[in-house]
Amino acid sequence: MLDTSDRRWAEELERKAQAYAQEAFGQDFQLALLHAPSLPFYLIDRYALWRCDLFGRACIFMAPRPQALAEDWSELPRHRDAIRLQLQADVVVLLFESLPPRRRKKLISERIGFMVVGAQLYVPEMMLELREGRTPKAPLVNAPETFAPTTQLIAIAVLLDRPIGGENATNLARQFGVAAMSVVRAFDELQAAGVAETTRVGRERTLKMKAHGRDLWREVEAHLQSPVRKVRRVALPYPERFPGLVAGESALALYTQLAAPRIQTLAVPAANWSQLVREHLTEAEPADGYGDEVETWSYDPAVLAEQRAVDKLSLYLSVRYHKDERVAQAAEDLLEQMPWS
Repeated sequence: MLDTSDRRWAEELERKAQAYAQEAFGQDFQLALLHAPSLPFYLIDRYALWRCDLFGRACIFMAPRPQALAEDWSELPRHRDAIRLQLQADVVVLLFESLPPRRRKKLISERIGFMVVGAQLYVPEMMLELREGRTPKAPLVNAPETFAPTTQLIAIAVLLDRPIGGENATNLARQFGVAAMSVVRAFDELQAAGVAETTRVGRERTLKMKAHGRDLWREVEAHLQSPVRKVRRVALPYPERFPGLVAGESALALYTQLAAPRIQTLAVPAANWSQLVREHLTEAEPADGYGDEVETWSYDPAVLAEQRAVDKLSLYLSVRYHKDERVAQAAEDLLEQMPWS
């Protein structure tokens, strides 16, 4: 538990970080204080942690507590890597209220992401850099090797002929259940990939796709990746109450001639996993040949779901490189069902 002074420090730092992001990006930036009792005590003792969605990426902000700032900084990279591994975060960003220029240069030289509230944001994994004195907006990006989850979500929605044309970032964020910052980043990535253009109407940016159907698929396929982060075998005491969608081979059997597997596969958002564990999962391990497989996804599969199953394109991306030739072939059959295929 945090003592009173530590809690006040964490709350004030959180407030300043959110205010800086609002000023820099013009978007809400929600930090959720994270209690991670599974972490080693030496990490819990040294750092305060927050979860947030940073342009569609699961991110951990990690702030050295005041008493830890005087300790050996050479341990920071190791501690950051340990937190990222144990909490399964895409990105870990160090958070500081202030930081001397030489410390900033050291972190940049080692390609360690950080935020100094009111002064600088540097996240090399996402090609983000913003410094004091620069125009307060999200920097333009080059076309990434792989799209961020929200970018992929929008691209798939267009490929599935879901209505998004002319929508602004605020409306799309509401439609897809993501942070507005994530949509702004998606606009930049789609524009950098040459498949969309954005315009500004008042204070809002709107998206217009330049490619659709087969042309869009050809342009974005190489940027798309499996939405599956992790697969777990679980025991569900009340399966009918579990909010997962049919996925994997189970969904493939619904859409193609593939035989249904013995073990059902379900998909849920990775961001909801901790809550789902508390509300729906038993501590007992399923016996061999029993239970269900649960995939945690980088975006909410329900956004594009087709009744109780995940959408066909996300499903294709999750199984296209399957080691079982029958499954891989069924994935190709699934792709051929698209009207533009």
